[in-house]
Amino acid sequence: MKKKLILMLAFISFLTGAAQTVLKGTVKDAKNKPIALANIKVLNSSLGTATNSKGEFLLEINSKVETIVISALGFATQTVVFEGDSELTVILLEETTVLGDVVVSARKREEALVTSPISVSSLDSKTIEDTQTWDLGGLTAIVPNYLYQESGVPFQAIQSIRGIQVFSENPAVATYIDDVNQLDILANGFALTDIERIEVLRGPQGTLFGRNAMGGVINITTKQPTNTTEGFAEIGFGNLGLNRHSIALKTPLIKDRLFFGFSGLFQNRNGYWENDASLAFVPNPSLDGETVGDFRNLYGNLSLKWLASEKLAFSLNVKSQKDWSDATGFFVSQPNEEIAFENPDKIYLSRLGSHNRNIVNTALVGKYYGKNYTLSFIATYQNIVLAFEDIDFPGFFHSFVDDEIGEKLPPQEVWSQEIRINSTDADSKWQYTGGIFGFSQKAFEPSTNLAQELTDGEADFLQLPRGSNIIFRNEGLNQGFAAFGELSIAIGNGFELTGGLRYDFEEREATFNGFGDLIFLDDELIENAQEVTEKGSYSALSPKLAFSFTPNNYSNLYVSYNRGFRAGGINAQRLPEGIDQTFDPEYSNNFELGYKLNSMDNRFRLGATAFYIDWTDLQFFNLVALSTFARENVGDATSMGLELETSLIPVNGLELDASFGYNYTEYEDFVLVRQDFVSGEEIRTDISGNSLSNAPEYTLFLGAQYGTRISSELRATVRGELRSIGNYFTDIQNTLEQPSYNLVNARISFEYKNYQLIFWGQNLTDETYLAFGNADTSFGSRNVRTAAPLTFGSTLSYRF
Repeated sequence: MKKKLILMLAFISFLTGAAQTVLKGTVKDAKNKPIALANIKVLNSSLGTATNSKGEFLLEINSKVETIVISALGFATQTVVFEGDSELTVILLEETTVLGDVVVSARKREEALVTSPISVSSLDSKTIEDTQTWDLGGLTAIVPNYLYQESGVPFQAIQSIRGIQVFSENPAVATYIDDVNQLDILANGFALTDIERIEVLRGPQGTLFGRNAMGGVINITTKQPTNTTEGFAEIGFGNLGLNRHSIALKTPLIKDRLFFGFSGLFQNRNGYWENDASLAFVPNPSLDGETVGDFRNLYGNLSLKWLASEKLAFSLNVKSQKDWSDATGFFVSQPNEEIAFENPDKIYLSRLGSHNRNIVNTALVGKYYGKNYTLSFIATYQNIVLAFEDIDFPGFFHSFVDDEIGEKLPPQEVWSQEIRINSTDADSKWQYTGGIFGFSQKAFEPSTNLAQELTDGEADFLQLPRGSNIIFRNEGLNQGFAAFGELSIAIGNGFELTGGLRYDFEEREATFNGFGDLIFLDDELIENAQEVTEKGSYSALSPKLAFSFTPNNYSNLYVSYNRGFRAGGINAQRLPEGIDQTFDPEYSNNFELGYKLNSMDNRFRLGATAFYIDWTDLQFFNLVALSTFARENVGDATSMGLELETSLIPVNGLELDASFGYNYTEYEDFVLVRQDFVSGEEIRTDISGNSLSNAPEYTLFLGAQYGTRISSELRATVRGELRSIGNYFTDIQNTLEQPSYNLVNARISFEYKNYQLIFWGQNLTDETYLAFGNADTSFGSRNVRTAAPLTFGSTLSYRF
């Protein structure tokens, strides 16, 4: 039967005219026992299969050099270079005895981590599970020089890499989830479950990833269905009323042709703040003792994959998430750091607000696998709807469109299309990536689409009727186009030269009203002035140059230059005549020296990086006219530092992980222009020499995990972690400081057959620290939010 199958595959190859061969393989463990349901995949192709009950597989592949990845549950992933042999035997070792080989797609093609000339941190599915990385905040300290600051809800957060961060709705760190770029900060906050890997590219990545990648890229890949039927069901409980329950199923509908996958998650947690309404701006004793910061998430991910032929494949990913709360932490805060550190579990609100966000991400990917290239077509669509009400900021804010307080904003919509070609001939000295990209975005940014409810005192001061709401409107229409290319040339003896260039062009349009132009009173809109429409266009060149030396498959030394940029924009407010309504892009130039090493026995891995970043034309709010503040390009900054990552298995069963980042940052030629509201005098403050906000002096992660078999079917694993974050300032004035702090996490798990029971605890020392602090304290505002206290719980899962 097997001979007939081989002859049939060979005959099909002859008919299609492809130079292919049939590889017969066997996958075994260290005791020479066959491993069933091991996944076999050829990098940069649609080719793949799974082993049968005897550990055997047949796979039709190209006759030239190919890299094959073999993985199985409980075993370390192994990559094998196929060079035309007809048979292959692979011995997989347990994941507690060696480190698995790591494959990344940082250059938009799959390759070994150790040979990629980019500083990239890669977390595989096992690491994500072991570290309980349930959201992007879990990456803090694991990824050196990475910091996550949450603005009360996960979908309104700030990410900082090497001190490069954001002061507006356009992120400075680009986040991709299954090829969908989260263009707006509001698009973040997806709950993480059933994740294949997370790659964090540190430093600007403008050439291949474009706008908003000036600090780096978070590239998230969910698990895709294969020829193996697999899945899990999981329930979890914890303090603060935590519930986290998930399920997943992946299976072939038609073997080798059509595959289906689904995963879902529901989680909720009570807030950890207790309201003290007696100290609120408008005291409301009925809200004393209420918890604030509750949240609920419902997430689903649907995957379909169709292998139309050996050369043509399509995949569809649809993700949807609903986030809601009736006691939201959205934009609410504690008055200042002194009050917060003294009473970290208290908050002082006059009302309990609510939020409701729905987001849908859709990605349709088609790939054509030619003889020495892959042609990719990636079409994506994103839809975000948000509503909020009674947000105590201070003052009261609600979403508003036409006629109802708290109504849903019109959907933010983003369409994008990328067409890309990649070389796949691993034996060639030339490797290339090139393509074009376009997007269209319809945006309704929440902080400029709202109703500001005036108190009686505010209404009297502004000479407006009591009960008035000032309405802010802003509709953005943005579209852009890019062309990019990257070429790598092997110049002999392990040396490689890489060059790349990207051109981006973007047009932006904003339609908005000014302060007091639109009043909502007694269910009626009063229009005092018509809306204004402004336009702007921007372009950017993002070059890249890298030189690397890879003497063997175990080490790599490289030096590189990358440029990133963040799009310019439009000030969505009325500005006086002669004042620029638009502001320009900002740029970051990154110079880097890196070294990577894997030991030959795969028990030790090291990555080391030194970097220098020149950040220019920062976008920030300044005084541009009398009593008028707007965003403009105000100054420059520098960031330099060192990063280390290492993993080690000194003895079987014990795995040690560590990462360290040191970051020295400084603002340069940066002058804040403010106004004394009493005297009207202009105040200029030179903050040159200050440290960048949200840039810890250092980050340190230490993890130790030991697993042992209690019996032939029962296994126990103990894990401990230390995350240490150096002191930093949240504001550019360097007056609102978060001192250094340490987080201790622990986890113990028991595995019996297909079952796993986990007991876990995070922040075991109940450390008090800030999850967020004001970026600008020049107006006297020092609002902060404390982070979650000690949390603990248990999780029970069943895998098949």
